[in-house]
Amino acid sequence: MPPRRPTVCLARCVAPLLVGFPLLSDAQAAPCHAPGQWLDDAGAPIATDVMMHDLAEQTVVMLGERHDETAHHRWQLQTLAGLHALRPDMVIGLEMLPRKAQPALDDWVEGGLSEAAFLEASDWSDAWGYDPELYWPILHFARMQGVPLKALNVSTDLQRRLVEGGWHAVPPEGRFGMTAPAPASPAYRADLADVFAAHDHAADAGEKGLERFIDAQLVWDRAMASGLAEATANDRLVVGLMGLRHLSDGHGVPHQLDDLGITEHRSLLPRRPDDACRPPPAGRADGFFILDERWEENP
Repeated sequence: MPPRRPTVCLARCVAPLLVGFPLLSDAQAAPCHAPGQWLDDAGAPIATDVMMHDLAEQTVVMLGERHDETAHHRWQLQTLAGLHALRPDMVIGLEMLPRKAQPALDDWVEGGLSEAAFLEASDWSDAWGYDPELYWPILHFARMQGVPLKALNVSTDLQRRLVEGGWHAVPPEGRFGMTAPAPASPAYRADLADVFAAHDHAADAGEKGLERFIDAQLVWDRAMASGLAEATANDRLVVGLMGLRHLSDGHGVPHQLDDLGITEHRSLLPRRPDDACRPPPAGRADGFFILDERWEENP
């Protein structure tokens, strides 16, 4: 993985001043942060306006999510609104839908589809499957502001053909302009191997199954990176929404963007309030946001 570019740094810039002083306890070294606080890559607080201006200067911004977490999507919407105020010439990229759903996204933004018609035209249930109620606020934001939506994914059928037959088995016109992915770093391979090992069929699939799993993940990452890169035309800010694992630790989509020559990008992750007193893992992302889950009610 290439060296991570510096973001807005507060904590590390004062580290040389601490040489010779006794180490602080974990509780002292990592004060708890309140909901609504942005943190830099080292876990130091950053004012919202400073973070937004830094993100608005990028080419691509990626917002990670757990797909079924309502709080993650509320954070994404808030961030999209803040960035739109600074860069109205923006595009929102969606992992949720494959390229063939692009006409449905275009029609939705133009106001030509009802919610029900959009779900049918995009084949949402089969293509994604997660409750659309989680995504309606973001989709309506794009429609209200006239922000283009970009389908980043590929169908499972195309992914399978690329993995099984190789890139030459699929004609260029069927690849949606995608090129072969950059190889996974050793660290990413190790992470994916851990994920694969947790599957019930891993023991039977063996090494060949692991390699196919890694190849499929790389195609998935490359597809999204290619879609984000395409959307940067005309100097537009592109904000991609995708699963946490696709952007964590600089692996996945960030790695593929670097290979495509898109180096001005940021990866952002939400953090739960119960993680607010612990520093984020080194290198995990370029910034973090402390969620507010106080609105959730226990059943």
